[in-house]
Amino acid sequence: MKTVRFGIIGCGLMAREFAGAAARWTQFKDDIPRPVITAVCSRSEKSRAWFTERVPSVVFSTPDYRELLARDDVDAVYVAVPHDLHEEVYT
Repeated sequence: MKTVRFGIIGCGLMAREFAGAAARWTQFKDDIPRPVITAVCSRSEKSRAWFTERVPSVVFSTPDYRELLARDDVDAVYVAVPHDLHEEVYT
């Protein structure tokens, strides 16, 4: 099965919801790509630690979203920051 390696920018509640959905993905019987979270970004070290301690596939953690975006081992990005911060990340 093909995998899509995700980076997550923002490690709050919505990012945790995404992690839960990714973990349950294997229940689908269709031959669809499996999400794997490989990198996380948050200005909060405590929020990043939640992922690095609980999601074994996370191999990179950073407070700078630009570092996450520059990685070759990230195929797609889930942006889970508050709406008023989206413009900063998208530009």
